[in-house]
Order: sequence, then C-alpha cells, then structure tokens
Amino acid sequence: MSPNDIKVINEFPPFFQDIIKAGMKPEPTTIYPFSNVIYNPSGLDIPQDIMIHEAVHIRQQGENPADWWKRYLTDNQFRFNQELEANQEQYKFVCKVLKDKNQRARALLKIARNMAGKVYNLNVSVNEIMRMIK
Repeated sequence: MSPNDIKVINEFPPFFQDIIKAGMKPEPTTIYPFSNVIYNPSGLDIPQDIMIHEAVHIRQQGENPADWWKRYLTDNQFRFNQELEANQEQYKFVCKVLKDKNQRARALLKIARNMAGKVYNLNVSVNEIMRMIK
C-alpha cells in the first residue's frame, strides 16, 4: 500500500485500552495503523518516513488487521519482527533522501531509540536494533 492510499484520522483508535493493558506506553504523538487508516490522536503532521513505516504495518495486517493487533499486543517476538521490518523500510527511505552519512547516522539512532523505547516494550538495546536495521 502506498502512503497516498492511507487515510489519517485525528483521534485515538478504538483498541487504545488494549494497547495500555498490554503494557505498552504510547507517547502523546504515537500513531496507530489499522487497515488503511492511521489514527493520529495528536493531530500533528506525519513525516514521510513515518508514513512509509506505517504503510509497512498496514501491509503486514493484510485482510485481518484485528487479528494482527491481537497478536502484536500479546506476542513480543511477533511485535519485534513487525517493528524491525517497518523500521528497516523507514531507514531505507531515509537513506534515499539523506545523502550525508552523519545525517543518516543520526536518523538511524533516532529510529533505533524509538524502537528500543517504552512504547514497544521490547527489551532490546539501541545498539542491537541499529545493527539489525542496517
């Protein structure tokens, strides 16, 4: 799915309480893909690299996004694998846009810190994630 085919709604997703119950700790700016919709409660603009990331999740969800979310919230290894793929695609996009190696390195660090953060509850180090994303 192309980011252009995605609808953005500025509200919390209907499954938000399930996310909290699963032990995840979303930031105020966290967004949530479901089918071809991104729930964006903050209403802030979504950068293109994040749209690429979310488009991967929408593709991963396939025909049954509700089942994908159930598994995503209960299976840490599944969540890790889904996030790793989305972050790898996000970083590939960043590398196409940014030609400076220092800018790329800062972008990779930012992406890895996000994945290693409390939002995803994955218990993996930033350095490990950086190696896997590359």
